[in-house]
Amino acid sequence: MLALSLLGQVTLLKDGVPLDQFRSQREVALLVYLAQTGGEHRRDFVAELLWNGRSTQQALSNLRTVLSRVRKQVGDTLIATRTSLALAPASWQPPDSVMLLETLANVGTVDSADAAIVLQQAVNAYHGDFLADFHLPDAPQFEQWVRVTREHIRRQVVAAYD
Repeated sequence: MLALSLLGQVTLLKDGVPLDQFRSQREVALLVYLAQTGGEHRRDFVAELLWNGRSTQQALSNLRTVLSRVRKQVGDTLIATRTSLALAPASWQPPDSVMLLETLANVGTVDSADAAIVLQQAVNAYHGDFLADFHLPDAPQFEQWVRVTREHIRRQVVAAYD
């Protein structure tokens, strides 16, 4: 089972064992993006996200190399077709950032002690910004997605405190 912690320091685990044999930050970024956004994504879109500024052919070639390396780390958790990428539904857990947002969205009005406890536990789970120390400076589209996601999570947590 693939588990990702994306709040604060990024941690990736496969069956409880840390994944730390990645050769590049883009390999981690690929897994982070797929886990945070969920669902299936077009290969050309992901290639552009991680290698914008490169030709489409070069970005797709780079993506194929990264996919091969990532598959060595996560096995069948990564589903790659000719046109799309996704994580196998039963082989990964939603990251802490997704669980936090879902919990905050589901709490609604705090009108009971139980709701207050759930909200407090959710807020306590926020132990740092989304991808706090993770950067891909030569991937501006990915960095923009990180900034928007980070700010969205921050705003939801601040609203929960209110």
